Amino acid sequence: MRIDALSPRTDQRTRFARSHCVTVPEKPGCYALVTYHGEILYVGLASRSIRDRMDVHLDTESKRKGADTGVPFWFDYLVAESSVVGKIERGWMNQAVLADGVKPLLNHISSPL
Repeated sequence: MRIDALSPRTDQRTRFARSHCVTVPEKPGCYALVTYHGEILYVGLASRSIRDRMDVHLDTESKRKGADTGVPFWFDYLVAESSVVGKIERGWMNQAVLADGVKPLLNHISSPL
């Protein structure tokens, strides 16, 4: 699934790189690891800090290596109230499954509602 097909859309983008982590807010929200060409590899939620979640993924070798379709190049995100991030992330996951027949390649488990 392509990042521009998500609803609600992400409204912020930065490079998926340690040097860009400081540009991401320490606020709740949802995010996606995206290839250079816009393919979603992973969707997730941050109930407290999107920056902290980016940092965790940068420390995870499997997330940095990517999948057959590419490596994460972009970190797209949407700041949202912590009370709704679970619903947004679940919606994104469902959209990916409907579009591609499977979860994004780097999502191995589903977050609880």
